[in-house]
Amino acid sequence: MDMNKILKNLKIRGFIPAYFESGAEAADYVCSLIPDGESVGSGGSMTIASLHILERLVQSGHKVYAHSAVPESERGDVYQKAGKADWYLTSANAMTEGGELVNIDGAANRVSALCFGVKKIVYIIGINKIAPTLGAALDRASNIAAPLNAKRLNKKTPCAVTGKCSHCNSPDCICNVTAITHHPTKYQTEVHVVIAGENLGY
Repeated sequence: MDMNKILKNLKIRGFIPAYFESGAEAADYVCSLIPDGESVGSGGSMTIASLHILERLVQSGHKVYAHSAVPESERGDVYQKAGKADWYLTSANAMTEGGELVNIDGAANRVSALCFGVKKIVYIIGINKIAPTLGAALDRASNIAAPLNAKRLNKKTPCAVTGKCSHCNSPDCICNVTAITHHPTKYQTEVHVVIAGENLGY
């Protein structure tokens, strides 16, 4: 894996790339990007949770909208506020060496914020999520990330048991929307892709 080439490909696509050897260094950088007083939205990223980024932002006085921090009855409201925040922090289910980002969602709160609504976005991506091709990235999202997330969320889906996607039609399916981000949209003003040279999240 040629990291310099990956960073170059991201820049060519219009993203603002950065690479750090550790997740801790990446987390410090992400927190430094967000000016005082600006709000932050986030989905249910295990990468971000493992790095304690949201807690750090709350402690530094930022208003943070994260549905994982509220009861289920309040999540709809938080989804809306997160999608209108000044910044949105996320990971990706997979990324190609060519610089494309792949995300699969159940409620689509995350992919909708990433596609439209939030002007400044930061992806934090562990090196384990980088795949050589778009086909391999889609496979990773369906057969590695989604089954692990379904199991974590106690979903009644075949993949939560088998660990592999069966393209199910289960009511508990968390693979309802797939988004491939090839470039930032015209609406977005900053889209950072911060890569850490260690395994992070699913």
